[in-house]
Amino acid sequence: MGEKLGRLRGFMKTDESMKRATIPFAVITLGLLTPACGLFAPAQSSVQVASNAASVVIPSAAAREGGEGVRADARKVGDFQVHRFSGSYQKSPLTLTEEVIARENGLWVIDYTFEEQSGSTKLRVRFDPRTDSVTGVSKFDGSHEHSEPIATYEKLIERTSFAADSNDGVVSSTHGTCLVGPSELECQTKSYQVAIGDKVAILKVSRSDSVPSGDVSGDIVASDGAVIYRSELLEIGNASSPKRGVASR
Repeated sequence: MGEKLGRLRGFMKTDESMKRATIPFAVITLGLLTPACGLFAPAQSSVQVASNAASVVIPSAAAREGGEGVRADARKVGDFQVHRFSGSYQKSPLTLTEEVIARENGLWVIDYTFEEQSGSTKLRVRFDPRTDSVTGVSKFDGSHEHSEPIATYEKLIERTSFAADSNDGVVSSTHGTCLVGPSELECQTKSYQVAIGDKVAILKVSRSDSVPSGDVSGDIVASDGAVIYRSELLEIGNASSPKRGVASR
């Protein structure tokens, strides 16, 4: 099976082989806020890279229901991050904004706003840091919440991930700078040779110690220069005036 990129984890593994893995960040999964993401999640750019021709996982805006990643205690009300996902793997670019809205009865309340050309969808997700799991999902219309199946969230998060068919290992590693908003950060970028069907491509993953999840960007580019998948951390921070409460149902 192949390798999956997305925003599901906020870490990179290079010491184990694995079959096709799935994650919710992307980037290439960037660290997301919930189990699918990095800083807030267990979502969105975490990367899992197999040591051999196994798999590469780069989570997106957010996809893994596991306990590896940034500790839940690292979250604070008002924390937010914005990721963009683009490339030929889907019809149009997708921007995902995540914000920690509240701590409610031991659960983190996180808003996810998915924006694309056809419109936007805002989901409010309740995440239990004790079990690294999503316990509830609702649509938020600005004043009220309407319950939704957890599958609604999972389906949207899946759009931040991409799977390659194999990973042939690291081909280069460089140090330089990356831009996240107006900030220029010191980054390490590793390149891997991967395969998409019968085509050879290069996967690049950039990480920085200045970002809580570590993940800054990731992309898969075909030998002809075509961008198959790209995940970018556009902004990260804490809102100056975070919302203090949760809308009534």
